[in-house]
Amino acid sequence: MATTTETPPITPGPKVNRIGLPVLEYRGSKTTLCAGCGHNAISERIIDAMYEMGVQPERVMKFSGIGCSSKSPAYFMSRSHSFNSVHGRMPSVATGAMLGNHTMLGLGVSGDGDTASIGMGQFVHLLRRNLPMIYIIEDNGVYGLTKGQFSATADIGSKLKTGVINDLPPIDTCSLAIQLGATFVGRSFSGDKKQLLTMLKAAISHKGTVMLDVISPCVTFN
Repeated sequence: MATTTETPPITPGPKVNRIGLPVLEYRGSKTTLCAGCGHNAISERIIDAMYEMGVQPERVMKFSGIGCSSKSPAYFMSRSHSFNSVHGRMPSVATGAMLGNHTMLGLGVSGDGDTASIGMGQFVHLLRRNLPMIYIIEDNGVYGLTKGQFSATADIGSKLKTGVINDLPPIDTCSLAIQLGATFVGRSFSGDKKQLLTMLKAAISHKGTVMLDVISPCVTFN
């Protein structure tokens, strides 16, 4: 009497992108930022954009300075190269690295304090040189690591928990970037998943300086 052998069902593997990598290969370590911090949402969109665009993680160089934003590169693309510089000096480190290897994709993550205050001088020269990299400002208007003092991008009339009101007009990094000749300038919101993802995917395709100011309200101080 003949017997039949049932073929076991095929278990599908994880979904992969055009270069055969699952999204897990684009993730980083567990975040240590405050629960609900918009910076984490930005990291998630970077992961999604790099995965969907099929970017090889080892082709990416991540740069950062000092501040809450400087922690973000640890939370995405752990297979990529990474350099955490001193406060406000990320642009010069990125410039040297990009000049040293033109085949890499440069991704700088900075904050409004790191960029618009101590790092302003370096920021403007990176823009005027049209360095081919993506420069993301995680903009929350405060110094989150030093108890929430106003940064140079804080809205006039903003009020701290201590009752102090900001009486200085904010520096508009997008207007500055346009004036200095950056070839891709955009502003988005960390909570707008669709818009931010679209802008990041376009940024990956762009050849030249991309400056994205992403409004990311501080859930603790602002």
